[in-house]
Amino acid sequence: MMAEFICTLATAGGQVVTRTLNGESEEAVRTALAEQDLLVLALRRKVGFSLPFMGQRRHVSTSEFLVFNQELAALTKAGLPILGSLDMLIERQKNEAFHQALVTIRDDIRSGASLSEAFHNQGALFPPLYATSLASGERSGEIATVLERYISYTQSVAAVQKKLIAAAVYPLILMFAMIVVIFVMIIFVFPMFGEFFSSMKADLPLPTKILLGASGWLEKHYILLFLGMAVLGSGFFWWKRTPAGTRTVDTIKFKLPIIGQILHYYSVTRFTRTLGTLLSGGIPMVGSLQIASRTVGNSVFEAKLDEACQRVKEGGSLWESLEATGLMPEMAVGMIRVGESSGSLNPMLDRVSEFLDEKIDQRIQTLLSLMEPVLLLVMAVVVGGLLLAIYMPLLSSFSSAQM
Repeated sequence: MMAEFICTLATAGGQVVTRTLNGESEEAVRTALAEQDLLVLALRRKVGFSLPFMGQRRHVSTSEFLVFNQELAALTKAGLPILGSLDMLIERQKNEAFHQALVTIRDDIRSGASLSEAFHNQGALFPPLYATSLASGERSGEIATVLERYISYTQSVAAVQKKLIAAAVYPLILMFAMIVVIFVMIIFVFPMFGEFFSSMKADLPLPTKILLGASGWLEKHYILLFLGMAVLGSGFFWWKRTPAGTRTVDTIKFKLPIIGQILHYYSVTRFTRTLGTLLSGGIPMVGSLQIASRTVGNSVFEAKLDEACQRVKEGGSLWESLEATGLMPEMAVGMIRVGESSGSLNPMLDRVSEFLDEKIDQRIQTLLSLMEPVLLLVMAVVVGGLLLAIYMPLLSSFSSAQM
C-alpha cells in the first residue's frame, strides 16, 4: 500500500528542498532518492485520519486557484521576484495539498526549473492550460500579462458555470419537495387510512388497493428499497466511468431537449475561449487545439476535435476542420472563418465565446420558463392523485350512507 512521505533533501548543488513523495515504505523512498543523487536530511511519513474509501484530499478548487493567481499577478506587477511572491503565498495557503504543491514548486524553481516546468511537474493538480500559458509568458517576458489573461479566462468560465448551477437549483428543489411529500404520504399517511378502511370492510377502488399495498410493502421493506437504489446508483456511476459508458452518456447529453443545447453551447464556448487564450499567448495552433480539446468536458466532442486537429496538422484551415466535426454552430464557424481569413482570429474567438454566452443565457431562461409550470403541474397531478386515492373510498361510503 502506497504511503505519503515528506522529505527534506540536499541537492548536488548544495540547496535544501522539501518534497512530498509516494512510496511503499521509507526504505523504498530512500533508495529512490539515492538513485537521484539526493541526500536525505529528514524523512517522515505523513499521517492523518481518512477512511479507506475516502483517501486524502488532493484537490485545488477553482476559487482557491483563482485567488492565488490574482495575488501572484499583483505581486509580480509590483516588481517582486517569483520566489519571493511564492514564499508569501505559501505562508497564507491553508489547503494542505495546495500548500505542499507550492512548496515543491518553489523548491523546483530554486533547483533551476522554470515556473511553467514546476507547475507542469505537479501533474493533474493544475490545469494543463496553466503551465502552457506560463511557458508562453516566460518566452515573451510577460508573466503578469499571461496571469491576468488566465484570470480573465477562469472568471469567464466560472460565470457560465454559475449560471448553469443556478438554473438547476429551483427545479431540483421542486423535485425534491415532490419526492418528500410522496414518501411521507406513502409511509406515514396511507397506513393510518389503511386501518380505517379495514374497519369499514368496504370494497376499495383499485387505485386505493395499489397504493395501500405499496405503502405496506415500503413500510416493511424500505431498507431494501434504499439498498437497491444505492446498488443501482453505484453500478451506474461505475459504468459511466468506463469508455463505453462515458461515450453513451456524453452522446445522450447533447440530445436532451433544451438542456442538450445548453450543454453543447457550454462545451463550444469553453473550447473557443481556451483556444483564444492559448493563441493570444503565442502557443502554436496545433498545440493550442490539443490542449483546448481537453477542456470541453465531453468525450464525443473531444474525439471530434482531435480529428479537427489532425486536419489542421495536414494543412487544412481551422474553420473547415471545425465545420467537419458537425458539432460547431454555423454562426460560430462563420465567425471563425472571417477571423481566420482577415488575420484577426484571436479577437473573433472571443466574440464567438461572448455570442454563445448570450445563447446560453437565452436557453436557460427558456428552460426555466418551461420547467417551472411543468414541474408544478406534475406535482399537482401526483399529489392530487394520491389524495384522490385516499378520498375515493370515503366519498363512496358517504354516498352509500345517504342512499
